[in-house]
Amino acid sequence: MSVTQIMKSRTILCVVPDARKAQAVHACLEGDVSPMAPASILQRHPDTTVYLDRLSAARLSPATRGVVRDDERS
Repeated sequence: MSVTQIMKSRTILCVVPDARKAQAVHACLEGDVSPMAPASILQRHPDTTVYLDRLSAARLSPATRGVVRDDERS
C-alpha cells in the first residue's frame, strides 16, 4: 500500500511495539516530515492514533510523551 493510499484513509491506527522501533518512532513523531522517515507523513493526517509501549516511546521528548496515555499512572 502506498503512502498516498494510506493518507486517503479516514482514520489511521498504528501499533508500534518494542525498543528496536524507538528511533523510528522518534523520527516520525518529532522529526520533520521526510521521505527518510515515511511514517512522518502521518503528522499531516487529521485522524491518526499511534499506540506505543514504553520501549517504543522511550526516545520521545517529555512534551510528546505528555500527550500519550499511560494506563499505568492510575
